Amino acid sequence: MLTLQKTELQGHDVFELMQGRLQDTHWLESSVYLTEEVINETEFVKLCTHCLVNFNYYGPTEVNRAEWQQMKQMAESSESVRTRQLIAEMDAWAIVCFQNHSCFTICGI
Repeated sequence: MLTLQKTELQGHDVFELMQGRLQDTHWLESSVYLTEEVINETEFVKLCTHCLVNFNYYGPTEVNRAEWQQMKQMAESSESVRTRQLIAEMDAWAIVCFQNHSCFTICGI
């Protein structure tokens, strides 16, 4: 698995993907986490910078359903197996998220 749950974290240099808009607290049980290693091994940042107008590597970035669909489409054409695997894992989480929220928030490192 490329995405981690809170209980699996071994450090704090991670992206937190939080359901909904940025909340007052971080390190939520419902979030998924991407380590710096996974971020560097995949094209995740490339997808974000291409599909998200206001992507902030060090701060919060909201991702709506249409933007997520665009990221998924771009990932499908990627030659990187790890990128496609990451987006597939994230999509399982995003499907649940979008049932109750209009967006999710990427909290940068």
